[in-house]
Amino acid sequence: MAFGLSKPQVREVVQEEVADILAQTNKLAGEAPGEASVIANWQSGTGTSGEAGADLVSIGVAGDRKKLNSLVVNIGALTAAATITIKLFMSVNGVDTKVYPPVGTTWTPGTDNDGIWVVPGTLEIDGVLRVEVESDDALDNGLAISYKYDLEDM
Repeated sequence: MAFGLSKPQVREVVQEEVADILAQTNKLAGEAPGEASVIANWQSGTGTSGEAGADLVSIGVAGDRKKLNSLVVNIGALTAAATITIKLFMSVNGVDTKVYPPVGTTWTPGTDNDGIWVVPGTLEIDGVLRVEVESDDALDNGLAISYKYDLEDM
């Protein structure tokens, strides 16, 4: 008998450990990808942040930690030569805070790739990560921007 446990007690401990390992391993499969297209007023609208542009997607749930493994935003349907800014916001100590992009980071449809890999690797999010997009061209109002993201439990 290991550590003074009877065989049934050892079996119970092993079964609990195996169940814990399986629960953690099952998280590695990730969730179904989130993807959609959103039509908004990217130039004349106002996002939740109060900044110019519009909300594209909110990823995650308040009070829940996730691994965001990828976020791609497709700007291919927007006006060539427009200047596009993709902005990410999170709550930091209870305050809605812009966490991306660095000042001056923009993309141009027709020049840059249609698919912008905004998060190209694992990023831990605690709560909701909101994505807003802004264009400097009024012709982009009413056009669709699509996105795809992959989440994994922590």
